[in-house]
Amino acid sequence: MLMALLYFVTGELNFELLSGNKIVNIGVFLPEGIALAFALYYGRFILAGIFFGQLLLAYTNSITFEASLGVAMINTLEAYLAIRLAAIFGLDIRLLRLRDIMILMGMILFILQPLSAIGSNFILLFYHQLESETIVSTIFSWWFGNVMGQMLITPFVLLLLQKYDEFDLQEFLLYGFAFFLFDYFLELIVVITNPFLLLSFTLPIVVYIIFKKDLIYGLFFNVIAALVSSYAVYKGIGAFQASTTVDNIINYNLFILAHVTISLTAGILLAEKRDYEKHLEDTVTKELKKNRQQQLFMLQQSRLAQMGEMISMIAHQWRQPLNNLSMINQTLLKQYDTNRLDDKAIEYFRVNSHKQIILMSQTVDDFRNFFRSDKSKENFSVHTVIENILEITKAIFQSYEIKIVYEKPKNELEVYGHANEFSQVILNIINNAKDALLEKDIPYKEISLIVKRKDNMIVVIVEDNAGGIEESIQENIFDPYFSTKKAKNGTGLGLYMSKMIIEEQMGGRLEVHNTQKGACFVISLRAKEGFD
Repeated sequence: MLMALLYFVTGELNFELLSGNKIVNIGVFLPEGIALAFALYYGRFILAGIFFGQLLLAYTNSITFEASLGVAMINTLEAYLAIRLAAIFGLDIRLLRLRDIMILMGMILFILQPLSAIGSNFILLFYHQLESETIVSTIFSWWFGNVMGQMLITPFVLLLLQKYDEFDLQEFLLYGFAFFLFDYFLELIVVITNPFLLLSFTLPIVVYIIFKKDLIYGLFFNVIAALVSSYAVYKGIGAFQASTTVDNIINYNLFILAHVTISLTAGILLAEKRDYEKHLEDTVTKELKKNRQQQLFMLQQSRLAQMGEMISMIAHQWRQPLNNLSMINQTLLKQYDTNRLDDKAIEYFRVNSHKQIILMSQTVDDFRNFFRSDKSKENFSVHTVIENILEITKAIFQSYEIKIVYEKPKNELEVYGHANEFSQVILNIINNAKDALLEKDIPYKEISLIVKRKDNMIVVIVEDNAGGIEESIQENIFDPYFSTKKAKNGTGLGLYMSKMIIEEQMGGRLEVHNTQKGACFVISLRAKEGFD
């Protein structure tokens, strides 16, 4: 029966501070706000506590038992209706959206409190606890006081019940005590008599704490401001002691209402802003993950295309050793047919066939190492990588009568990154140059490579003499799936992946321009010292 006790105690405190033990109270009626919050949070379980709390409060304030019973039943019905309406309207009691605040306030203003005010006051009238001449004013006073109590207390208690284990209680109470001292100083020591001047001091503090901490801090400050103001009214001093009672009531309630409405608006806007930022962050993270997966897929496609090129290169590399093996085998058979097969012939066959087999095996190892995935970045020699690429592609370029001119650096130049992926970039570029040369049927075909150092950068220049890239498509050649070799089943991924490897993974630049001879690709990477 904790709910009943809480309802009764806060109700008695309310009457004592604001209305001198009258059951109809136009001021902020705290028990109604607490009851609504507990009903929305705990559900039907709390209804009995609300019933007995209201019954006890009314009966101990000079209301007959029958009238008190009727009022308690109306208030319990109000709480039950709130539970049902919350489910119907889809109210999220976490109050994370402005929509939820609007639903809660709409329920209070237009359904719950009209029911409570009209029903309870007609019961009081029926049992002769009110005069018929005052029924309109008492209905309004009941409605207004309960509305103010629920608007002030219900959001605070709802958030407190849900978040009490999410924040530092000691800090929470310390902030509240500091604000209590501040407000008490203004209202009861300095005794500010202008309610708008008082509001200009307290409201900015409330809004500031909402943006610095959380909405629940601001709502806590609102409750403290209401209690201090109620005590000032009780003491008969301060901003709510105008010449008429009506002015006092208006000033007092507008002071509380301004705190409540601005606090809730600021808090919900801040919550929605944070929610939007989180949603944006989650969206960006999701898109980045999706983009990484797409890049991995593109890289796989690019590597599969390169494997096709490699198989062609292996075929060219193996052609000569296979021819040699064939000749050695024919020589052996001819010597056997002419009875000239001796130990010397067998030894010649063993040595030379083994030599050709080793050469072919080495070719397989070279290509296998080319596709090996690097586990981590490391310093590597640009010159060594390029020489390895030219060695394994030598046969295919020779078969197409393409001359490779390589101007090696004077000193060993190292960069930081994945050597194998850099190898794929070089292979992509020289293969594109080869295709351009073959497509245009250039009589003298040449691809030149230069490696040099420029300040703290290592620059690799790859140039062909195929006439260059058309100006209309030059800016698109690094786009994914853009290819000028569709007739040859180009994937359009080679240069895109090359640019991604150089710029995103190795922090360099990959650019292209036309020269008098043809297309010129320039790779710029920081020298090893730049990473030390």
